[in-house]
Amino acid sequence: MSNNLTYELKEFLKSGKLSNYEIKAYLAMLEFNDLTAKEISQKSRVPAGRIYEVLEELKIKGLIEIQESRPKKYRKIHPNKALYNLISHFADENRKRMTYLTNQAKNLESQLKNSKLFTKEDSSRIFWSTAFGWKSVFDLYLKKFSEMQEELLMTGFIDNNTIKILHFAKPFYLGIKRLIDRGISVKYLWCFDHDQRAISEDLKIKNETLYDKLMKRFKELYDFTPNPNLEVKFIHNRIPTYFDILDKRRIIIKLQDPLQPHRIFSALNVLDPNLARELRNKFFEIWLFVANEGNISL
Repeated sequence: MSNNLTYELKEFLKSGKLSNYEIKAYLAMLEFNDLTAKEISQKSRVPAGRIYEVLEELKIKGLIEIQESRPKKYRKIHPNKALYNLISHFADENRKRMTYLTNQAKNLESQLKNSKLFTKEDSSRIFWSTAFGWKSVFDLYLKKFSEMQEELLMTGFIDNNTIKILHFAKPFYLGIKRLIDRGISVKYLWCFDHDQRAISEDLKIKNETLYDKLMKRFKELYDFTPNPNLEVKFIHNRIPTYFDILDKRRIIIKLQDPLQPHRIFSALNVLDPNLARELRNKFFEIWLFVANEGNISL
């Protein structure tokens, strides 16, 4: 291996948070097949008292494998596969760390909110908050829209009152339009508020007619024009919980008004990348499943 390539490989392994001993042991193994721990210690000059710990770390990070012989022998994994394994390990550790820090931050945020350690100030919760009433819900969305940079996935429900109340949501939909104009990808999945039982062909036709009317009303009210950043679809059935995902890390869960189900009663705002990833996968399961059921661009 050339000196230049060895240097670049060392720098890469350092970036992957390998210790000096781990780097020495791995580089020593690249030139040989199936070595014992004692042989690796001698060739890499890693102290014998540390070599087993070092080799175990290299195994965890996906750079080597262990042969259960007597004595145990250690084999390098092909470098291109090993480097991929290291990146995967690093990404997984980062996800775990992010989940841990997010959960800790949520807990601390609640404690700090009620703490007497600091001067009381008006501040918005970042990790967890609830909005009640349509005005508070709209204010929550518009604030979060202003912070967005990448993607908005939305779910909404349709019933016979949806078109009638559409004009009350003007600030909300103009906020979405501004997102689209800024180049942010928006996918909007409308669901008819029925149960999960089989739907008759007559009801499907009725749904499609209502959906067409809804889209036309949208164009009239908010002047949405065809845009590659906006996709709209519908599904005949409902989904159990209506939610929106902002930039793959924030979720807004919407609760319907029990007295007026065509309205949103409250919204739960949660910053949780792990939950957002799981819900995003669920969203796209439905989105791709209904690819041919209803697909109209505004």
